[in-house]
Amino acid sequence: MRTRILQVLYLLMAAFPSWAQFETSTVLGAVKDRSDAVVAGAQVILTNIETNISSTKTSDENGNYEFVNVRPGRYKVTAEKAGFSTALADNVQVNVTARQRVDLILSVGQVT
Repeated sequence: MRTRILQVLYLLMAAFPSWAQFETSTVLGAVKDRSDAVVAGAQVILTNIETNISSTKTSDENGNYEFVNVRPGRYKVTAEKAGFSTALADNVQVNVTARQRVDLILSVGQVT
């Protein structure tokens, strides 16, 4: 009986490191305007092209945004803010464990 318990514990301990390994990545960047000034409070949307699943973040006071635990695949990244046209980065390839940087430039104009 004791041997059986030790075997089960050993199997659980051997499997534990695999639980911590994720096949995810990070998509991050900055939102700026054409004069290279940061745009705080912009809505940034990350959309998986194949599944059409989206996630939304808001750029911080430095114009930065970050999406964590992103699955590998092809994505589009858009940024919007009132008074600016929508910025788009299309067909962004995200690979396993990558830190994919996508900077977006907003132009003054209507949100479309």
